Amino acid sequence: MTFQSSAFASDSPNDAAAESGFFTWEMATDQVYADPAVAEMFGLDRKATESGLPLETYLERIHPEDRAGVAAEIQKAIDTAQPEQQSYRVAQADGCYSYVMVFGRCFRDRNGLPKLYAGIICPVSDEPTLTKPLVRYCLTAYEIAVQEGNEAVAQHLLAALTELDWLPPEGVLPN
Repeated sequence: MTFQSSAFASDSPNDAAAESGFFTWEMATDQVYADPAVAEMFGLDRKATESGLPLETYLERIHPEDRAGVAAEIQKAIDTAQPEQQSYRVAQADGCYSYVMVFGRCFRDRNGLPKLYAGIICPVSDEPTLTKPLVRYCLTAYEIAVQEGNEAVAQHLLAALTELDWLPPEGVLPN
């Protein structure tokens, strides 16, 4: 499995430290508005998250093994008007997964109908961090294998990346 200890973990000393992000889901229009920290954690474009994206865009970035449980917890929070608290894995722009902790709540209008769902998402820093460098090495080796025409090695590297839960970044598919 591929994890990062922080949504903002980077090799660059100039990058900001991990920070929590805020989101608001306008349920009637199915638009989730979020700040740049949430965009970074979910591997999404900052301007697009600030302008609003459908909830499904965020759900697609959640690890497939976690997705159904996350959706069920959100629905439970909407149905019961109780706060949500859960942890799950999200895919970042580089295809690596990192853990986040989410605290959310559904807000209702004067008629008691669900109106907004808002909360905070925090990067979790105590998950395994060993495999991110391995993913980078496998990707580099894969590119070399493709350039050299060694299809067998390329296929084995893709299989290894799959075992590491690597998710290809949007629009980037291996050859």
